Amino acid sequence: MLRSDSHLRGARFFRVLCVVVGVTLAATHVQGAGRVASDSPKRFRSAAAPARLSEVLRAIDDSNAPSLIGSGRWSALVAQHREAIESARSHALFAAAVNHLIADAGVSHFAYYTDEDWDYWHLRSTFGDGSPSERVDHIGIVPQRIEGRWFVRGILEGSVAHDSDLRVGDELLTVNGLTFSPIDAFRGTAGRTTRLRVRRRPGLIYNIDVTPIREPLYDAMQRAIIKSIAVVEHNGLSFAYMHGWTLLGRGKEYEALAKLQDDVDGLLLDYRDGFGGTWQRAERFLVGSGEDRRGPSRPPTWIKPVVILTGDGTRSAKEIVVDAVKRTGRAPLIGEATPGHVTSVGGVVAVGEDGLLLLPGQKFSLEGKPVEPDFPMDREIRYSAGADPQMALAKEVLAGLVRQRVRPPTLLRKDGAAAPLIHTPANGKHRTWKNRAG
Repeated sequence: MLRSDSHLRGARFFRVLCVVVGVTLAATHVQGAGRVASDSPKRFRSAAAPARLSEVLRAIDDSNAPSLIGSGRWSALVAQHREAIESARSHALFAAAVNHLIADAGVSHFAYYTDEDWDYWHLRSTFGDGSPSERVDHIGIVPQRIEGRWFVRGILEGSVAHDSDLRVGDELLTVNGLTFSPIDAFRGTAGRTTRLRVRRRPGLIYNIDVTPIREPLYDAMQRAIIKSIAVVEHNGLSFAYMHGWTLLGRGKEYEALAKLQDDVDGLLLDYRDGFGGTWQRAERFLVGSGEDRRGPSRPPTWIKPVVILTGDGTRSAKEIVVDAVKRTGRAPLIGEATPGHVTSVGGVVAVGEDGLLLLPGQKFSLEGKPVEPDFPMDREIRYSAGADPQMALAKEVLAGLVRQRVRPPTLLRKDGAAAPLIHTPANGKHRTWKNRAG
């Protein structure tokens, strides 16, 4: 779905245009943000669950979702789930019931968020108009709930958390003595010393003092990408590194990496966390094909060996990039399979003042087709204390490529045929590297 410029808001046109997860642009904005209808409840109330559901269903019916799912099947799913949704006694339970319905529909980029969800605030600031209401108090952690407990899934580079003693894998227990929650626990804490209580491993609990800041999460994530760019040393070799949280930047990240190319031996590209964006810049940087894959081939900006780490956050536009990388043999993929979520964003609709509905747009050929890594390795977050075996494996594989003096493959031809592979994932040497790092 491509919306006209008149649907986009002012200074954030570029940002909105960039939130693409397919080959066709899927531009949109938060519809209704800051202008709740007078007959609609601003905050969720349990007695108003049926009315809130009606509002959600109206937005879905006005989107491309029913055609992707099948209108008859969608109606049947709604009838099946309606009672559970309308009987929800809290907003969290309402969201869980709505998302159960959406999960049964089997379409990605389709979800309901409350203002207690980290993704709610990232979406609001990504698709919003820059108003102060998009700012949220935070410290730069990306939390993940696992079996009822909250853990640090990721830490944004350049954030308060990054400068603290927090580590990926820490269990988040309390904030100023209150049970941890991703958003509510930090409300009103910006600029104030705040105490986190974390469990690094069973039997080992720390108190960590931080000072949250208030800003849009979009800004925090874009800053993290630039701040992550660094040179890491490994067994006498130097590697450039970037944590590609999203593909929503203006290209400065690729410029920064290109400046490092003459001084390093290879590139570690970490796509495991975050969200999608636009695939064109990343593909040109790594593979060198034309934007629409029909024009004359262009040489890639990065010509030295590359290794890419993949996981659940390697979604949408990132999946298009790693699929191209894998088809051309440009770089081995290490980690976990991608989720196969390659549907464009059809809309982001504000529901009241505390709900947000993400709607699917166009479905692309990679939807439902995970890209498998060449070197599979699970990632255990809980109590990992910052240890990263996947990264250790990636460094060793990249060192092997550098020492073999691997050159980039021939670029994609105009007819789209794939170039010869530069690595053979099934060979014994790769299995040896995997076992050594595992």
